[in-house]
Amino acid sequence: MKRYRSMIRRIMEVILTFFLVSIFSFILMRVSPVDPATAYARRAMVSPTPEQIQELRVELGFDKPLVIQYADWVHHALHLDFGKSLVTGRPALTELVQSVPLTIKVVLIAALIEAAGAILAGCLLYLLPKAGRVIAGFLTLAAISIPGFYVASVYLELFATRLHWISVVGNSGISRFIHPAVCLALAPMCFYARLIRNELQKEEQEDYVFYERCRGLSEKRILFFHMLPHGLIALIPSFLQNIGLTIAGAAIIERVFSLPGLGYLIIDSVLNRDTPMIHLEVLFLALMLVITNIVSDLAQDRLLKRNLTRGENAQ
Repeated sequence: MKRYRSMIRRIMEVILTFFLVSIFSFILMRVSPVDPATAYARRAMVSPTPEQIQELRVELGFDKPLVIQYADWVHHALHLDFGKSLVTGRPALTELVQSVPLTIKVVLIAALIEAAGAILAGCLLYLLPKAGRVIAGFLTLAAISIPGFYVASVYLELFATRLHWISVVGNSGISRFIHPAVCLALAPMCFYARLIRNELQKEEQEDYVFYERCRGLSEKRILFFHMLPHGLIALIPSFLQNIGLTIAGAAIIERVFSLPGLGYLIIDSVLNRDTPMIHLEVLFLALMLVITNIVSDLAQDRLLKRNLTRGENAQ
């Protein structure tokens, strides 16, 4: 019964999240000073007249009250009809489905780089002497503070323009995704490296570390086989949540690397005032955040049960 209640609660949270996100999306689009019908008319015609713009507004349904527009959109969305892109004229869902796989590949590669780099950097921060730890801590803090688009621009300037190690365009295979993934993973990697360092410092004070040293185990074995696994457990839920945020944060970096993924599509939709695409993209990003949060909650519950079971067995 408790499991069913938890499932019902999560479903209600998902429905409420989608409702609020879609409401805010509609409101923000309507309060914007740029009229989507005018933007569409200027793309489709050389110099549209006010009468032609009004005809397009009626044709697109933008003349209806906001409540009616939202009700119509919800009705069609429940049937997986999110309208057609005002730029390409193709179904919005088709445009989204074609762009998402590229972004998912970049995000998954970034997550692997982030996880491996954070573990190595976190252990290095922990093992460094105090002076080196201060310098490394300052460098990681600076890396966290640098915007992703600036990292991507400098990355291209250094490795493509000056060193000629990579190509600005025409990359194929896995290299097409690795370069934006590295730029996307840098800030989270440094952030989690600091957290891992802090967790290792906490684990060092635990009784089991004292007992392992009494058994004569080496410091490296204690660190990598005992302290590190315990410390990482506490960070798994946060790391899973960050994957959803990474999907949303890939927009600018994809634009810099000319990768036609979800982020590229989002920026084009905003610049072109493509309202059907914007509503669908916002809903999809909310879905990704909800999914990663649910997975994070499940992982956290499982880890808590595991720790409780260990505690009971130890007693």
